[in-house]
Amino acid sequence: MIDGRRTVRVAAVACVAYLAVVAVCALLLPSAAGAQLSSCAAAAACLAVVVCLVWTGRRAQGADRRWRLIIGIATIPTVLVSGWHLRWIFGHGAVVAPHVPWAASSFLLIFVAYLAGVLAFPTDPLEVGDAGFGVGRDGYYWYAIIALDSLVVVGSVFLIAWATVLEPAIRLRPIDTSGLVSNTGTVVGYLILMAAVLLLATFRQPRSGLALALLGAGLGVMMVSTAFYLSVAAEGGGAIPPLVDVIAATGWLLLLLAGLVPVPGSPASVRRRGGPRVLWLRAALPYLALGVAGVLLVSQLIANGAVDRVEWVGLISLLLIALARQLMTLGENTVLLASVEASRQELRYQALHDPLTGLANRALFADRLQHALAFRESRPFALVYCDLDDFKRVNDTLGHAAGDRLLTTTAARLRAGVRPGDTIARLGGDEFAILLEDDHGDPEAACQRLAETIRAPTLLGGHPQPVGASLGLVLADAHSPPAADALLREADLAMYAAKREGKGGLVVYRPDLSTHESAPQTRAALAYALGGDERYGTITVHYQPVVDLRTGGVSALDAVPHWSHRLLTENPPDLLARLADEAGLTVPLVGLVLRRVCRDVAAQSPRLRGRPAFVSVPVRRDLEGTTVAEVADLLAHHDLPPQTIILRLSETCGVSDLDAAAPVLRRLAGRGVRLALDGVGGRASTFAAWRTLPIEIIRLDRDLTDVDPTPGAQTPAAQRTRRIRDAVLAAAAQLDLTVATTGIGDRAQARELAAAGCHLGTGSYYGPPRPLDEANQALPAGG
Repeated sequence: MIDGRRTVRVAAVACVAYLAVVAVCALLLPSAAGAQLSSCAAAAACLAVVVCLVWTGRRAQGADRRWRLIIGIATIPTVLVSGWHLRWIFGHGAVVAPHVPWAASSFLLIFVAYLAGVLAFPTDPLEVGDAGFGVGRDGYYWYAIIALDSLVVVGSVFLIAWATVLEPAIRLRPIDTSGLVSNTGTVVGYLILMAAVLLLATFRQPRSGLALALLGAGLGVMMVSTAFYLSVAAEGGGAIPPLVDVIAATGWLLLLLAGLVPVPGSPASVRRRGGPRVLWLRAALPYLALGVAGVLLVSQLIANGAVDRVEWVGLISLLLIALARQLMTLGENTVLLASVEASRQELRYQALHDPLTGLANRALFADRLQHALAFRESRPFALVYCDLDDFKRVNDTLGHAAGDRLLTTTAARLRAGVRPGDTIARLGGDEFAILLEDDHGDPEAACQRLAETIRAPTLLGGHPQPVGASLGLVLADAHSPPAADALLREADLAMYAAKREGKGGLVVYRPDLSTHESAPQTRAALAYALGGDERYGTITVHYQPVVDLRTGGVSALDAVPHWSHRLLTENPPDLLARLADEAGLTVPLVGLVLRRVCRDVAAQSPRLRGRPAFVSVPVRRDLEGTTVAEVADLLAHHDLPPQTIILRLSETCGVSDLDAAAPVLRRLAGRGVRLALDGVGGRASTFAAWRTLPIEIIRLDRDLTDVDPTPGAQTPAAQRTRRIRDAVLAAAAQLDLTVATTGIGDRAQARELAAAGCHLGTGSYYGPPRPLDEANQALPAGG
C-alpha cells in the first residue's frame, strides 16, 4: 500500500517545510492577508487528510481499512466547515463571529464517528492469554469499555473545568451561549478522542505505535487550536491570531502522516505484558477521575451551599455512565468466572482421563480402586487387568495411527461390555484395567464375555485384523490385601500367566502365580541386563545338540539364551524368551543372541565350526533395520560362512507379519542364510510361510511329536495326531524339505520319529543347553 517508513519520512519533511513557509508568511504579511493564508493552509491540510485516508483505506484490509475510512469520511463535514470559515475570513477578517447558530452544535455529532474510527484502530491484547479484552470471545466488549472510560474521564475533567474556570467566567460577562456550547463541546470531543487514544496505547497493544502516536498528537493539536477559539469566545470575541490556524494545520498534517504510516495486518510476535498494576489502573482510572470531580462538587456544595444545574446534570450523567460500565464489568466477571470454572473442570477431566480413549487414567482408577477396597467387606468386587496381545506388532507393521484406532476401538468395546457403575481405565500403552463393582454374579463369566467382545476383528489398514487380549482377574473380598498396588500386581501376574498359557486367555489369580520370574521388577531388570548392566545379571547363549536321527551324530546346535540372575531360581530354556516377549524386548534379545552366536562360533577351532546354529526369530514385524536383516554382514564380519546360522522362524501365523518380514528373509536366503520354519503343526504356525518364504527346514511342534508310541496308548486323539504328522512329513518329502523334530524325551521316541521320516531331532534326551565349550565336550561320539 505505502512504501514503508521512507515515504513517511519524506512526507514529514514536506509537512515541516509547508508549515514553516505558512508560519513565516502569516507572520510577515499584513494581519488580514496572514489570516487568509493560514486559514487556506489549514483548510488545504484538512482536505489532504480526507484524500489520504480514503485513498489508503481503499487499499488496506480489515481493521486498518476501517479506521482510515471512518476518520476520512468523518472529516468531510470539517472540510465543509473550513470552507465556511474561509468565506467568513475573506468577508470579515480574523474576527470571531459574534453569534454562532445553535444548528452549529450538530457538528459535534462527527465526534461519535471520530471515536468509532479511533476505536477501530488495529490493536491486540497486551498478551496472548489476555482474552478478557480481546475481540472474539464477547464481540467488541472492549470498544464499549474504552468509550465509557473516555466519557467518564473527560466528563470529570469538564466538570472540574466548569466549576473552576468556565462557570465563573460566564458569570462575570455575557457570552454567546450557542458558541460556547459549540466550542466547549468541540474541546470535550477532542479530549474524549485523546483519552481513547491514551487508553488504547496503555491497555492494548497497537499494531503500529507510530501511527497511533501521530493520530493522538494530531487530535491533541486540534484540541489546542479549538481551545484558542473557546478562550476568545469566553473573553467576549475578538480577532484570532494567524498562528492559531497554523496550529490547526499542524494537527491536520499529523493526521495525514498517521494515514501514511503502514499498519501490519497481523499481531506483533512479542507483546507487552499486562501486569497487576496495569490491570488495577485499567479498572480504577475512570473512578479516580470521577472521584476527584465528585469531591470538588461536594466541597463547592459545602462552601457555597449550592451546585448549579450543569454540575448536577453532569455528575448524574457521569454516575449513570460509571454504573453502566460497572454493570458491564460485573457481566464480564460473571462470564470470566464461568469460563474459569469450565477451564477448571476441563483441567480436572484432562488430569484424570486418558486423552486418546477418554477412559479413566491411572490416577482416577487408583482413587476408585482405593474407594472400593474400603468397602470390600460388605461389597466384594473384581479387578480385571487386560493387555492386548502383539500390540507392538500393529504399531510396527500398520503404523501408530492404526494402533491408536485399535486402542479407541477396544475402549469402546470395553465400555459397551460393562455396567454403568463399573470403571474402565487405560493404564498406559495397550494395558487396560476394569473395576467391576456392580453385582455381576459371576465375574469370571463377565470377563469371558468381555474377552469375546474385544477379540472381534477390527478394520485396520483397510483390512479386518484379529485382536487378541490376555486378561487377569482378581476377586477382592474381606481377605484381599488392602493396598491398591498389591491388588493391581496380582491382576498383572494373572494376566501374564494368561499370556504364558498361549495368549488370548483368562486366568484368575492364585497365590502360586507369585514367583520371582513373574514379578514386574524381573522384566525391568531384563531391560537393564540387555543394555549391558551387569548389576542385573549377564545374558549368555547356551547350546543344545540337534542330532541326525539316522546316524546319531550331531548335525547342528540350538542356540538358547540364558540369563544368570539372582531373582531366577530356575532357568528353563524358554524362560528368557517368554520374559522378553512379555516385556516387549524380543528384538533386542534376538539381536544379542545373533551377535553372541557369531562371536562364540568364531572363537571355536575350525574343526568345530562346521555345525550350524539354529537361532529363533519371531516373525511379528517388518525386520528391516533390525540385527536380523544384517545377519549376513555380521557373519562376514566374523569370517563365517552364511550357513553358520539357520534362522528358526517362529510365530508365523500372522499373514500381515509374514508379508512384512518376507523381503528381508528372501534377501538373506539369497545370500546363503538358511531358513527353518519352527512350530509346524502348533498354534502359532501357518502353511502360508511354506509358499511365501524359501524354507529349507521345518521343525515340528511338540503337539505332533509328543505321541506315545506304545500300542496300548493309541487313543483316537493320538491316532489322529499321528496321521496329521505323517501328512506333514509326506508334504515335506514332496517339497524336499528337511524335517527336524523337538521335544524328544527318550530313545523310543527318537526311533519312532526317525522311522516316520524325521531327519533331525532335539530335546532333553540329548542333554540340557550348555555353554558352547561344555556342549562340545558332551557331544556323542558320533558327533
